[in-house]
Amino acid sequence: KYLAFSTGAFIPLVVLMIALAIMGVPLYVVIGGIAYLAFSQGGGYVEQPAHEAYTILTDKTIITIPLFTIAGYVLAKGSAGERFVRFFKALLGSVRGGTVIAAVLVATIFTTFTGVSGVTILALGGILSSVLVGTGYKKEHAESLITSSGAIGLLFPPSLAIIMYGTTNYFSVNVFDLFLGSLIPGAVLAIAMITMGVIRDKEKNRPKFSLKGVWDGFTYSWLELLMPVLVLAGYFAGFFSLVEVASFAAVYSIILETFIRKDLTVKGLFKAVLESIPVSGGVLIILSAARGLSFFMIDANIPNMIADATLAVVHSKILFLLILNALLLVVGCLMDIYSAILIISPLIIPVAESFGINPVHIGVIFLMNLQLGFLTPPVGMDLFISSYTFNRPIGFVVKNILPFLAIQFLVLMLVTYVPWFTTALLAL
Repeated sequence: KYLAFSTGAFIPLVVLMIALAIMGVPLYVVIGGIAYLAFSQGGGYVEQPAHEAYTILTDKTIITIPLFTIAGYVLAKGSAGERFVRFFKALLGSVRGGTVIAAVLVATIFTTFTGVSGVTILALGGILSSVLVGTGYKKEHAESLITSSGAIGLLFPPSLAIIMYGTTNYFSVNVFDLFLGSLIPGAVLAIAMITMGVIRDKEKNRPKFSLKGVWDGFTYSWLELLMPVLVLAGYFAGFFSLVEVASFAAVYSIILETFIRKDLTVKGLFKAVLESIPVSGGVLIILSAARGLSFFMIDANIPNMIADATLAVVHSKILFLLILNALLLVVGCLMDIYSAILIISPLIIPVAESFGINPVHIGVIFLMNLQLGFLTPPVGMDLFISSYTFNRPIGFVVKNILPFLAIQFLVLMLVTYVPWFTTALLAL
């Protein structure tokens, strides 16, 4: 009787779960509930979601998520942001848009390590905005630049989003190739944001370039600057595994901010770690719930069914990529990036492979859409975080973000239809 009820009530109950999500029920509850319903009507194997959750939480690479998050929070709570800003301001402040370049670089570096663009906006939005405004930049332009640059770091190693995409789809693509494939698109996005910022920089009175100022800024921040260099060099040279590089980042940041810089007391360090737990814990619990639903869809052969249905209707790779971008932008607005990676990416990869699209290329397109979704009205998460951080009405934030959103969309289209941007480094 239970199996019959589960089968008959499956669709109404799924609709109810989606309605509950819209009403504010936590996403992991909704995803986990849908997974439970799916396995119930599929034969009653309701223990499978829990088994899949255990599998992903005991995966050897999953520890990288809390480790990188701890590193990012410790750096944000210490003086790393201020030190980065001081160095880049001294180095680039004398040229037009120099502080803009500094702001984009600092925001990108921080998001790369925290894995959450909202944390960068919350932690560094105030200081970066003050620096930009202090050099003659309009306040609203400074806030929109910071907001639009927050998610770019998701495309640079050691991004948690890239790690999770590679871990989820390890039969199709590996993390190392994804790191290489996303470097050029990420750089183009950063350059686009910098270019927009430079165009808006009308200040004529800039400080003169000073080697002494640059040297002072470097000596003030060289240990912070060294960290991303060591992390990237250690990983790409093969000296560190992914778990080892995450462990190194966490230990380095703790020693630096607590014992060398002494910006954090032991109590302050403990507080920073505690604040990172809801972020990494939230990601992990969403991943756990999503893994069960993802397993069901793969077991039910849904990806291949979608691929066959798509091929029956869409015969052009160009059209497929256009539809894919539109779909993923909507997904990026409505769904957490890590849930989308687990649930949506396994459905898309078989279809993309049917069109002969490189799996690294489709992975980068996926991640670029999801990071752009953070800025897409009406429900892009970074819009609301920016509204809270800068105490601005959401409509004001959306209005000022539109030019940056448009240029990021153009970069997305460029990367989508010119595979060289994602495959060039793979041939080296």
